Amino acid sequence: MRDSRLSASEEAVTDGLLERDGLLAELERRLDLAAVGAGSMTMIAGEAGAGKTSLVNELARRAAGRARIMIGGCDPLSTPRPLSPLLDVISDPGSELGDLLEESSDPVRLFTEFLTRLKGTMRPTALIIEDVHWADEGTLDFIRFLGRRVGDANALVMCTYRDDELDTAHPLRMVIGDLATRDAILRLSVEPLSIEAVRTLAGDTWVDPDHLHRLTGGNAFYVTEVLAAGTEFPRSVQDAVLARVSRLRPPTQRVVEAVSVAPRDLSILHASALAGARPTHVDEATNSGVLIGTGDRLRFRHELARTAVESSIPTGSRLDLHRRMIDLLSEETPADLARLAHHAAMAEAGELVAEYGPLAAKEASIRGAHREAVSFYEATLAHSSRLSADQVAAIRFDLGLELAIVDRQAEALEHQLLALEHHRGTGDLWAIARTLVSLGSRYWANRQTGRARESIDEALEIYESLDAGEELAFALYVSATTFMLSRRRDAARRDVARCAAKASEVGSDRVSRLALLTEGTIEIVVGDPDRGIELLREAYERSSRAGDDRAAVIALGMLGSGGGEARRYDVAIEALEMDIKRGLELDEDYGVAYSRAWMARIAFEQGRWDDAAVYADLVAEGPSGRGSISPVTALGALGRVRVRRGDPGARAALEEAVALGEGGEMQHLWPPLCGLAELAWLEGRSDEIGGILEWVFAEAMRADSEWARGEVGFWMWKAGVIDSPPDRAAEPFDLHMRGGWREAADRWHQIGCPYEEALALADGDTDAMLRAIEIFDSLGARPAASMTRAVLRDRGVDNIPRGPRPGTMANPYRLTGRQAEVLSLMGEGLSNGEIADRLFLSKKTVEHHVSAILAKLGATTRARAIAAVGGLLSPQDGGTPRIE
Repeated sequence: MRDSRLSASEEAVTDGLLERDGLLAELERRLDLAAVGAGSMTMIAGEAGAGKTSLVNELARRAAGRARIMIGGCDPLSTPRPLSPLLDVISDPGSELGDLLEESSDPVRLFTEFLTRLKGTMRPTALIIEDVHWADEGTLDFIRFLGRRVGDANALVMCTYRDDELDTAHPLRMVIGDLATRDAILRLSVEPLSIEAVRTLAGDTWVDPDHLHRLTGGNAFYVTEVLAAGTEFPRSVQDAVLARVSRLRPPTQRVVEAVSVAPRDLSILHASALAGARPTHVDEATNSGVLIGTGDRLRFRHELARTAVESSIPTGSRLDLHRRMIDLLSEETPADLARLAHHAAMAEAGELVAEYGPLAAKEASIRGAHREAVSFYEATLAHSSRLSADQVAAIRFDLGLELAIVDRQAEALEHQLLALEHHRGTGDLWAIARTLVSLGSRYWANRQTGRARESIDEALEIYESLDAGEELAFALYVSATTFMLSRRRDAARRDVARCAAKASEVGSDRVSRLALLTEGTIEIVVGDPDRGIELLREAYERSSRAGDDRAAVIALGMLGSGGGEARRYDVAIEALEMDIKRGLELDEDYGVAYSRAWMARIAFEQGRWDDAAVYADLVAEGPSGRGSISPVTALGALGRVRVRRGDPGARAALEEAVALGEGGEMQHLWPPLCGLAELAWLEGRSDEIGGILEWVFAEAMRADSEWARGEVGFWMWKAGVIDSPPDRAAEPFDLHMRGGWREAADRWHQIGCPYEEALALADGDTDAMLRAIEIFDSLGARPAASMTRAVLRDRGVDNIPRGPRPGTMANPYRLTGRQAEVLSLMGEGLSNGEIADRLFLSKKTVEHHVSAILAKLGATTRARAIAAVGGLLSPQDGGTPRIE
């Protein structure tokens, strides 16, 4: 018989849903709108145990008669099952979507068809996706896909997640940020229970509600679990869970233990088989409130309860349950590779991990879940003693490819070097050459350009000796790409022509498309930019039509970064935005970071300096961290913004960029080095510029990049190190160095670079210099404006514009009024969401303001930003920055 105190507390939560009326009303309103074709997605946040599941279940209960209910969840597997919640939904016979399983190998097609089924229905759909903080990358892509398109569907999508488990690098944060500005997206928060709610739950029970509230902080799970224990108040949630389980009969306890070893849920048939239990024992487990029955599956009320039970099972018994779970799953068709690999790892069954791990990894990679593929490969290597040396080498090679995609470049290089070592030992020339080709890219990404060239050259020599076909064509593509990255035009054109010819000879459409892609990139950066743009667009279209997503994404990235370097900004920005969107959908961390870094650089060059800082922050906060080439570009842009604004931290950011790029290509290092040269010029240290730029100037002169020659040469000219422009310098720099300041300013204006336009005007007559000051002031370029004013004063010019008003000058960090408001509220300890509410702004807008504030203050955290303004905060007005 159930304990009456347990019943009272549970009914108060599940039936009454204390303090959740407002949330339920909003969800019901959204469901009503979905019924008339105005769909939406609601992100429901709360700490572990806040009551998110109870909330969406109550909505589902109320809507059962008027809406189609679909429920899926994410697994807390060590290596999550790709697209778990979507597969849950379409596998449910009640969904009538079983035919979509045929599309499951193509995520984009599957997503599109699923969305189609949500549109134009007689009844709205309430789709619940639980625990998306555990989501695999494929599921995150699915959420992003739906969030962008759900607005005209007859559906309310509800995603629950634990916001207290999301650190700054958690991939879900990026998804939420990407969707933040969508009108169809709503964010709700399930807050802790108040003391009044806890008193209601406690009722006439033995527990002191005030003490319970203080102890639990109002966490709904903690409160209900403590009340449900029915014994002396436990010291931890684990004690409460185990106390409830201990009151069950032994067969029922075995059911609970069986469910505990299966993350998220377990079928009743499997639970009964593992426990040797009858249906009555399953009923007892659910009636007691320890487990919840949903359809034909069993689960715990909370993951904390599941782990508490699982950890209490003696080691031998726990291993036996995992092994028996493998036996049950092995009988199913199709095999659930993710779960099999998980249980194999938990059972310490190395031979089974070795069997299922690589298969699960390949499945994850095909679905675009590259991080999950990495996890599976790493789990397999942990049991490498079960594999042959050839198998280990093959897994290391594939793992290196996946690690490169998720931008863990140093590890990618390490694994492929180990694979090469094995192949050299066996003398397998085909495997050696294949690995050397891949190592060329791995070396390049790790800023070892000399070794990259050596690796590719050796591979070409081997393939030519073997009279290889498509393999040689692909190696020539990598070779041409590497020459292009070094800005060596003739060598790049030579190898791409050989690549195209060989691909045509052997009939490889894939390599022909890659050759076209590389030819276009060569032209856009060191040849004819117009032809390059045309070729890259063709390469993107051909790759997309062929279903080659990776090549399509690379084409977009090359069009964006190459267009940026050629200063074709409209083309570049469009391509980069598309690349970021597709890269996020395909788990391309490296490509996303690189494109965001280029967005930062372009925004810097266009004078959109706040935007540049925001993009630089996104790169720094992304999963790649500092271990990739992208931070070199991002930090270079951020440092140059600080140089031109006169903000603190400029030298530090630029020197870090140069240090990170050491050993890498000239293309990445010339911008931050030019930033250091400009800083020296603004600070009156022009005699140091020759030393700063000596190496990169020599490299630029050996390379075929007109823009590198132009910008590096310009600062060498400014310092008096050279007295004429280098050969083949980019046109506006060349014009300026030849004395054609007016023509140079016009050209910069056409391109869209206001700061460079002002630099040219500042070398002109008095009227031009006055115009330069206007531009500098509009940009907030205080050092250059001050320098130009000083020159005019020395010439005896009167009526020079004063520049920013005294109130702005009293704020040496040049915060805008809105930024000062945001900083003041940061100082009060308010979160971004609370600041947004206070100022009637969107949270995304506040996030941008915070990023800009950090950039201007040279701070890496909110606390450091607040500390940095010290004396600017005015005690008499409650801490508002003094910008009067």
